[in-house]
Amino acid sequence: MPRLEDDPSIVKFVRTDPVQYEGDWTPDKYDPDLAQEAMESALDDAVEAERLGYDGLMLTEHHFDAWTLAPSPMLYLAALAARTSRLRLGQSVSILPFHNPWRLAEEAGMLDILSNGRAEIGVGKGNFAVERARYGLSAEDSEERFNEGIELLRRALSEPGVTFEGKFNRIDVPSTVYPKAFGDPLRPWVAGFKPESVTKIGREGDNLFGILGPHAGAILQRYLEAAYEAGHERSGANCMAATGIIVAPTDKEAAEIAERAYEYGLKTMIDRRAPESDRSYLPVFTGGGFHGSPSTVLDKMAGSVQASGIRRLILVMRSRFIPREQSRQTMHLFAEDVMPHLRHLAAQP
Repeated sequence: MPRLEDDPSIVKFVRTDPVQYEGDWTPDKYDPDLAQEAMESALDDAVEAERLGYDGLMLTEHHFDAWTLAPSPMLYLAALAARTSRLRLGQSVSILPFHNPWRLAEEAGMLDILSNGRAEIGVGKGNFAVERARYGLSAEDSEERFNEGIELLRRALSEPGVTFEGKFNRIDVPSTVYPKAFGDPLRPWVAGFKPESVTKIGREGDNLFGILGPHAGAILQRYLEAAYEAGHERSGANCMAATGIIVAPTDKEAAEIAERAYEYGLKTMIDRRAPESDRSYLPVFTGGGFHGSPSTVLDKMAGSVQASGIRRLILVMRSRFIPREQSRQTMHLFAEDVMPHLRHLAAQP
């Protein structure tokens, strides 16, 4: 089963899903039946995505409120592994400062075995300050824990008999992760947005996870140059860029969905007491990335994909800001009328 980084000649498409609670977020109004319905519906969407030809599903990780019903991505992905046979399964992203890196490597190995070799592993520092604060972590704490954690995670995924001495993690007795993934060690997809982070990811030879924005091509070039200087062969297939997608029969309908989604999403972020920095990603992930009729979305995405050179797209199609049937409409219209035309689109020389 090819990993997401394999087959660089084609463009691959991965759905991401926060699996959000669609009822009232007031704690005393929580309804477990509604939570179960939302989770089953999200699992059904993922199964349908496999049937429609999508290449994978990467699950987000969030905590402390109804922003997600899947705070433990590995549990959800294990359930999805039992219902699918082809989708690549991973995280976009596991918040590494919140995890024991050794245990995360073990769980990734378990997922790969349970899914017959379909696991991916994605890690990052987390994009919500409100969540870091509730874990008692400052931005500096998160950075320090991440840097140590990614070093241990790489070694745990690839080496036998690991010993480690760090500020937050210590392994005195040579230890080996069981089970390990099929084939070569998993190469993490690492979230990076700042120039120095992108350069570091390239130097380390990890895969890059970013955003399909106006600077995506420059970011990819920085990543490739850093990888090359460190002796790693990488391409646009090692960079996965995220964007929101809304496809409707007409541009007008898609624009109306996008506008409502942004307004609802902004209200939700304010209700979460999220600072301005936490809201900066909202337009991209509520349909502000690409929205329109199939032909409009195809035209816009073809230019962006070809100009950037990025060959892996992670698509946000569903959230509580977008009614369920409209997100399913997007999934079908994109798969039927957009994806086939982008699949073999050549990268710009």
